[in-house]
Amino acid sequence: MTRIGVFGGQFDPPHNGHLAVARAAIRQLGLDRLLIVPTPRPPHRPEPETAAEMRYELARAAFAGEPGVELSRIELDRDGPSYTADTLAALAAPDRTLYLVVGADQLAALDGWHRPDQVRALATIAVAARPGAPHVDGVEVLAMEPVDASSSKIRELVAEGGDISALVPPAVAIAIARNGLYAQTPC
Repeated sequence: MTRIGVFGGQFDPPHNGHLAVARAAIRQLGLDRLLIVPTPRPPHRPEPETAAEMRYELARAAFAGEPGVELSRIELDRDGPSYTADTLAALAAPDRTLYLVVGADQLAALDGWHRPDQVRALATIAVAARPGAPHVDGVEVLAMEPVDASSSKIRELVAEGGDISALVPPAVAIAIARNGLYAQTPC
């Protein structure tokens, strides 16, 4: 059986926390591959201001050279909303075991997702839990040091002219600067 992890998100921008989660998932779950799946149109939150193709390129920069990690266009190339149940169904095969890698915030919201029972049936949920997060039956918990980084914090820092070098991989910081992303727009 091939063990495949699926780690989706907006990645607006991807940061060192995302890398830490990816590394922990590969190591602790014994994954053969971890698919990074940028979401073009998240159905449960407002559409990101950064274009999907740009976020895909940022993810490519962030995860380049990471052993066992592959970038996937499965949701970018699909029309309509990006439902995790559809992505997992498309990836399911008799010779595969799927793991859905999520943050603690997404695990808490899982029951509000589109077809959450199908999500649970198709994949084992693996959560990057924060300290003090409650144990949930049937969920693999990734043991890892917490990383103090969030995409919203990074966007705010860039808009304020702050330094993000400790929060994102160098290639992501370069891409953000080169493309003028997240800079405050003039009034």
